[in-house]
Amino acid sequence: MQRKFRGALAAAGATAVVGAMVATLVVGNGSGPVRAASLDTALAANTVSVSGLGRVTGTPDVLSLQMGVERNGQVVNDVLNETNADIKRIKEALKRYDVAEKDMQTSNLSINPFWEKDRINGYQITQTLTVKLRNLAKSGQAISDAAAAGGNATRIQGVSFDIEDNKELVEAARENAFADAKSKAEQYARLAGRSLGRVSQVSESTDFSSSPPMPYYTQSADAAAKAESVPVSPGSQQVSVNTAVVWELN
Repeated sequence: MQRKFRGALAAAGATAVVGAMVATLVVGNGSGPVRAASLDTALAANTVSVSGLGRVTGTPDVLSLQMGVERNGQVVNDVLNETNADIKRIKEALKRYDVAEKDMQTSNLSINPFWEKDRINGYQITQTLTVKLRNLAKSGQAISDAAAAGGNATRIQGVSFDIEDNKELVEAARENAFADAKSKAEQYARLAGRSLGRVSQVSESTDFSSSPPMPYYTQSADAAAKAESVPVSPGSQQVSVNTAVVWELN
């Protein structure tokens, strides 16, 4: 009886030892992430994270024109052929102002039936081009002549401006944004009785604010033929860079 009791105690002791070993391993495995989290927290406590804004202004060098034609008729193929011819004349007019084929893109083609009770009673077809005009000095006259080429079917949805060659502007805005962020970080470090160390992280976002499109309008063939050059004012456009920077603190 005593031998059985001692054997049971020995078995229980072995179980306790194994249990202790398992518990130690669990704690040991869990301590890695705990230590890493503590380290991350310590690093975060010794950094300053700020954002800076840099803005520069430039003059647009490209005008984007949304224009096309719209026609109604009874036979869909006839109406489509008419709009095709209109678009061809518009493109020929634009080419006289050195607008390249690659800068004229078909951006919409729609065929919509007119219903009368339960049957189709005609069609409306719209074709639209997105055109880039790079010679802004001649862009107003180019728009007028293109509208005249489309005649009564001409539809102009609007124009907008853009700075296509913006590399130097973006670089200048980026420098301004970083300087703004650094100025803020230096102030925070000074207030905390510390000094700035090395940069550990940088990220940015950019914004190219374009002008709103001019309103949609149409014109008759006679009016278009007599129209003078459309007054085009590119104005200015702002390039903005938002930079987020993290500095270590000494």
